[in-house]
Amino acid sequence: MEKLNGIIWSWFFLPCLLCCGLWLTARCGALQFRRFGQAMRVAFRGESDRGKEGISPLQAASTALASTLGTGNIIGTAQAIAMGGMGAVFWLWIAALLGMVIKYAEILLALRFQIRDGRGNLAGGPMYYIEKGLGRRFRPLGIFYAFFAALSVLSMGNMAQMNGAVASITGAVSEFRPLDAGSEFRLRLFLGLALSASAGIILAGDAKRVGKVTTFLVPLMSGAFLLLTLLVIICHAEKLPGVLGGIVREAFLPRSALGAAGGLGLREALHWGVRRGAFSNEAGLGSAAIAHGSARAGLAPEHALWGIFEVFADTILLCTLTALAILCSGVPIPYGSAPGPELLRAAFAGVFGGKSAALFMAMSLFLFGFSTVLGCSVYGLRCAEYLFGGKGGNVFRLLFPVCALLGSVMSTGAVWAAADTVNAIMALPNFIALFALSGLVGRETQTHFFGKKSTKPAE
Repeated sequence: MEKLNGIIWSWFFLPCLLCCGLWLTARCGALQFRRFGQAMRVAFRGESDRGKEGISPLQAASTALASTLGTGNIIGTAQAIAMGGMGAVFWLWIAALLGMVIKYAEILLALRFQIRDGRGNLAGGPMYYIEKGLGRRFRPLGIFYAFFAALSVLSMGNMAQMNGAVASITGAVSEFRPLDAGSEFRLRLFLGLALSASAGIILAGDAKRVGKVTTFLVPLMSGAFLLLTLLVIICHAEKLPGVLGGIVREAFLPRSALGAAGGLGLREALHWGVRRGAFSNEAGLGSAAIAHGSARAGLAPEHALWGIFEVFADTILLCTLTALAILCSGVPIPYGSAPGPELLRAAFAGVFGGKSAALFMAMSLFLFGFSTVLGCSVYGLRCAEYLFGGKGGNVFRLLFPVCALLGSVMSTGAVWAAADTVNAIMALPNFIALFALSGLVGRETQTHFFGKKSTKPAE
């Protein structure tokens, strides 16, 4: 599976992400740079519409952020460094800068081709802008996307994330009281039952209830994580200039100095930086557009600026702080392997002590993992409704907590590898639509933000 992932991500996803990002940057007039300040203001100015229809822009963004602010920020960043060397962080930044305009385009298209489903609710996302934007004959491509997106939600967005959330709690408990195999299983089962029931109840309230919960969770967990990672970096501030220089220097070396023993170089840095960057912020996957497609929005280009903020907050901010905390702390890095949360936990332990670090990492992984489960539940629900109508949504509401419970007690090593494959496959129809509809995105962006009138009639 990992060999297949290497081929798919190196020869398909990476070229598509780079080419699509550069193409949309040109068509949109480098929007992510020229309107970056405006995107930040959109995120902090509060509600722009308090009507009762659909979910609010803030709830849509919180749902999207909840699905991206997950274990990818902690485990994914550590894996990027270990598998690609320090230089992978640089390419993670490049992927984020290009991902900003890609995610902006996905949200814009989701709102541009927004529909009302059979129950009168607002809905949008790649499957809808594929079908409505490219034409009815491309509906099989939309079905293809929705199927693999739902599969990704049940595996990566649900089972693997729930496994990480539950494992973080059991790991913290074992720091204070050793657990035998039977006690650990019973604790995981109890936590799995409680969390899966909670996820089922929240999902029963549709996107509105998920949006309300994530609006509370996202600022709480992000703020605490930002504070403690900053403290670790400050405590090792003398190493920061060298680390930053090493990140830039090793991004272009044919053989990474820190990872020489593992045979790491430019190819590995580029591959793992882009791969884990996309895994973290989901730019190119189109999933965040599903959350925003349920939002009531006035001007689509204005609302789509949330995509720029989401990638910035997720990758440029949180992933960077995670990487700097690990690298500045000087903890041994197992180059060539795929570590879990132990690298960041070791970095925290050097400042706060082993037990305090274990508790904080447990709470971080728990909140990140559970919020991702909630955010992704909306994506799977919308995909199921697109594929099978209202009955499909009802079946998904029953299936989702069952998969969450299974994920809490089973080993999901293979699920993580399979999810990488599913994510790359679901991106295929989304990239086709982004390239095909880039002209529409460019015209609306240039007209709205830069006052350039389109010379072509509206599509």
